[in-house]
Amino acid sequence: MTQGQNSLAEQGLAARRLTCLRGERVVFADLDFMLPPGGALILLGPNGSGKSSLLRLLAGLSRPFSGALTWNGADIARDPDAHRTRLRYAGHQDAVKPTLTALENLSVWAGLDGLPDPEERAERALAALAMDHVADMPGRYLSAGQKKRVNLARLALAPAAAAPLWLLDEPATALDRDSIDRLAGLIAGHRRAGGLVILSTHSDLDVPGAVSLNLADFGAIAEDDEQEEAAGAPA
Repeated sequence: MTQGQNSLAEQGLAARRLTCLRGERVVFADLDFMLPPGGALILLGPNGSGKSSLLRLLAGLSRPFSGALTWNGADIARDPDAHRTRLRYAGHQDAVKPTLTALENLSVWAGLDGLPDPEERAERALAALAMDHVADMPGRYLSAGQKKRVNLARLALAPAAAAPLWLLDEPATALDRDSIDRLAGLIAGHRRAGGLVILSTHSDLDVPGAVSLNLADFGAIAEDDEQEEAAGAPA
């Protein structure tokens, strides 16, 4: 293989012999995958199998016991700040500030991400998930499903070139059918632009061509304590 071919083969996100511990228990061990630009990976497994734990590792919110995570062939541990700028992580925790409107929440996130024209981007992001009608509603008055959609609208703020990696932990929870279809459309558009998506889901979320990874194949634990851990994870 030539140097150019090798570089092309390493494009994307890869896990190599990744092992995760919770306390002294092995959650999963020797996990491997390679996800190229435009790819989607769906995490499978029962509750407690390590889906949220893996997403947290991929987001840089925790560290693996052993193994490596690479982006375009480079270990992300060498520059974790650069890795965090290239991803968007949607976890279980509600990140909507109750005193800010839906539009203000998204505008603040866009500003923190260093994006130009944050309010215009926020308006477009809300429209993408059919949330423009609650743009001026404070977060405290939004329903659980509306807060979920505001959180997910952050995905639509930046182009795939700016934030190519999406990590989604049960993103369709509390969404109606129309909102799930809109989320599927966002994911499809992100992939067409070269973005990568890794998600766990128990719902009927259509992700054509996605590859499945069953964590139970990597020594996953059986105890159902993952949701408790995820409840304290930043969104």
